[in-house]
Amino acid sequence: MELGFLGLGIMGKAMAVNLLKSGFNVTVWNRTLSKCEELVAYGASVGNTPAEVVKKCKYTIAMLADPPAALSVVFDKGGVLEEMCSGKGYIDMSTVDAATSTKIYEGIISKGGRFVEAPVSGSKKPAEDGQLIILAAGDKSLHDEVMPAFDVMGKKTFFLGDVGNGAKMKLVVNMIMGSMVNAFSEGLVLTDKSGLSQQTLLDVLELGGIGNPMFKLKGPAMIQQKFPPAFPLKHQQKDMRLALALGDDVGVSMPVAAAANEVFKKARSMGLGDHDFSAVYQAVKEP
Repeated sequence: MELGFLGLGIMGKAMAVNLLKSGFNVTVWNRTLSKCEELVAYGASVGNTPAEVVKKCKYTIAMLADPPAALSVVFDKGGVLEEMCSGKGYIDMSTVDAATSTKIYEGIISKGGRFVEAPVSGSKKPAEDGQLIILAAGDKSLHDEVMPAFDVMGKKTFFLGDVGNGAKMKLVVNMIMGSMVNAFSEGLVLTDKSGLSQQTLLDVLELGGIGNPMFKLKGPAMIQQKFPPAFPLKHQQKDMRLALALGDDVGVSMPVAAAANEVFKKARSMGLGDHDFSAVYQAVKEP
């Protein structure tokens, strides 16, 4: 299967490498073209523009940072729409809001193409291990055709129906995650300020009903105040903002998520945007 892949950030790079290792023919593009060089060593070809990638490939996957990036790659000069046509499919795995996903869908089908949104739940390590959770929606026939690629990148794919449902589900998941890591940070700081052992807190949590893989994975590094970016904080705050906007749209009160978002905004103002999202701990820790 000939695949295009647009966007080689922390997630996209790992996903594209897995596809190459599994025998897919992959043509990659990134706004900073130098990021493509490492994938050439795995057998990738390089496109100079998104349009060039789409022209070459029947299916093109995108994994981009945010709504503006996702829209730019499709609609700008040299973008996806310049070569989109009947017989081609576009799979956007970026985390965006439903309105952005719908706009991209409308652009793709206006050129005769097919569209699936497929945001993923998971960060750097699951991406590297091919253990992402894929939240797909849109054209079911396209979804079924690219399932071999989804099976390489993820451990489970959910098909959620109409375009927009995948985006909404991803925002709900990340809203819960952001709220949880914020509460976890408050607990770690409260433990320390109370003269208790933070490591003991981790041990207690792991054995109880609220033990979970995220606390187990992030906790030790947070105690050491080390935050290598598996999922950058700036992207987590973007997802909190988009989830709150979704809450506004559907009339759901979200006071916990709103408070958590304010702490992520504080962390960004502290220059922590490119650190892992668990660096929100620093914003809680600072008076």
